[in-house]
Amino acid sequence: MTDKAFETSLIGLTAAVVLWIILGIVLGVLAWEWVVVVGLVVEIVGGGFLLHYWGKNYMARE
Repeated sequence: MTDKAFETSLIGLTAAVVLWIILGIVLGVLAWEWVVVVGLVVEIVGGGFLLHYWGKNYMARE
């Protein structure tokens, strides 16, 4: 994964999570606490997944 692909993917993931939180609270999908918790969990797990694959590629460059 290139640096630019990692950056774009992480920005897209963050934008999706922020959109989920805002729409989840406004539309009342779940209680607002659960919307925030689910958003944070997705951000942490998804970001960790992206970081793992970007880091493997980055370390292989050395």
